[in-house]
Amino acid sequence: MRADQSDGPGAGAAAGPDRSPERSPGLSPDRSPNRARAIADKIGHLIAREAARAGGRAPTYRELADRINTLAGRDVISKDTVRNLHHGVTQKGQSPNPTVDTLDRLGRCFGIRQGAAYFLDDRRTADVDEQLDRLDKFGDLRQALGNSEVVSLVKRASGLSDGSLHMLLALADRLKSLEEGAPGRANPGVANGKRPGTRPSGRRPC
Repeated sequence: MRADQSDGPGAGAAAGPDRSPERSPGLSPDRSPNRARAIADKIGHLIAREAARAGGRAPTYRELADRINTLAGRDVISKDTVRNLHHGVTQKGQSPNPTVDTLDRLGRCFGIRQGAAYFLDDRRTADVDEQLDRLDKFGDLRQALGNSEVVSLVKRASGLSDGSLHMLLALADRLKSLEEGAPGRANPGVANGKRPGTRPSGRRPC
């Protein structure tokens, strides 16, 4: 098996030592390739969704590992482990067997509460994806807001109830309408070819 040292989501399986995910008491091993593949596909989906929000730039495995470790307050995962989970295979050719804690942390780094449920329960996956699809409407607010806080807002809102999401989206639509229809957004005077405060040509100031 060829070692691949690159760090992006398009890289091959991990090379070098891998920090195995910690085990939770009572969690039975499950190295099913189907389970590993399903988790890998969902990780790929979340990476692709984040890349779409970030103008096509996908987070690197190191960045994802750093997020997880920062949220945990200690080093609990390596970029190699994240890469293995994304590809559904370790550098030894085995199917990864992440613990519930590892999957929870992985979900939280994408702004998803109860990450293990997202990765292991298809119904939960569908519910969260539906919420994220609704929240993607906030991407259209980038220009109106004039800043890059939308991605952070999406992540923080992903755990809200359906009722709260509807209220948030209604508020977003209202704010967008106000932003787009607010009078005086164009600088008066500039539209007429003059800068505010300038005097008509041909006249001297008193």
